Amino acid sequence: MKKIRYIVPYFGKLPENFPIWLISCEMNPTINWLIITDDKTEYNYPSNVEVKYTTFEDIKKRIQEKYDFEILVDRPWKLCDYRVAYGEIFEQELKDYDFWGYCDVDLLWGDIRKFITNDILEKYEKIGFQGHSTLYKNNKEVNQRYKMQIPGYPSYKEIFTDKKGYCFDENIICDIYKKLNIPYYRETNFAHLSKYDYGFFLKYLPEDEDYKNDNQIFIWKDGKLKRIFCDKENTIKEEEFMYIHFFCRPMTYKIDDCSKELKYVMYPDVLEELKEPITAKYIKKKSKNSIFEYYVKNIYYNRKKLTPRKIWGNIKRMIMYRVCKNK
Repeated sequence: MKKIRYIVPYFGKLPENFPIWLISCEMNPTINWLIITDDKTEYNYPSNVEVKYTTFEDIKKRIQEKYDFEILVDRPWKLCDYRVAYGEIFEQELKDYDFWGYCDVDLLWGDIRKFITNDILEKYEKIGFQGHSTLYKNNKEVNQRYKMQIPGYPSYKEIFTDKKGYCFDENIICDIYKKLNIPYYRETNFAHLSKYDYGFFLKYLPEDEDYKNDNQIFIWKDGKLKRIFCDKENTIKEEEFMYIHFFCRPMTYKIDDCSKELKYVMYPDVLEELKEPITAKYIKKKSKNSIFEYYVKNIYYNRKKLTPRKIWGNIKRMIMYRVCKNK
């Protein structure tokens, strides 16, 4: 079995969902994570999740040691552009692993090995196309591929010396692989929630499956993540996913105590323990959400990040999203 390790630098207070995120990691015992943070809150870290405490300034110094030009990392969010270089930056921490990767913590893992099999790991050097979870084969050639210059795109030096965010970990690195004609695994085996829909709406899936978004909830039990939905005939169906990504949604975590023994349900925009039978009536009731309540909650949830420019940009994206969705 190929050995896998995710590198997760996180500076500032770890998110509210972190305890249940750790439980979902624990239920994937053959995968390893390294959390690099300055948050020294006591959490129940499982054996496959290592934590290293350091400062943002120390990480900046460590990154700088890898380059002969002055890098620019003025805020933790800018680290997203450096994710593609983690194979080199954290070479020592990854030396015993066949694959390394980066991921987000605003998600809940299902059964990772069911979707990322050894056959897939044997066939591809890059698995994934989104920043919330991408893996790379751990060798020198792959670890330096982000340095490849392709016409019409900024170089890694330009990106590493500019304070602007370039989504290097998603868009540009995928474009490098495309231009070099190197195949990579890009199946949508995850549930990625739309940021702009007041209900749970999954992106990157075929349009003819949009009806599943109308009446759906998600269940996590025994390390498995399943989408439970009503089909066109009002029959309850289920699909399993590798993880669900909440993507900046204003989630409320109604959890008194996290335990791998419990069963959890997710619906717009709540995660809580499931304590009643799942029926079509239950699914339809829980999958509905107030438009007004959602956007008020969303504005409050993201209030520290909002500026007039961002508010206007989000309004335009929301309108375009609705227009495209209703075509």
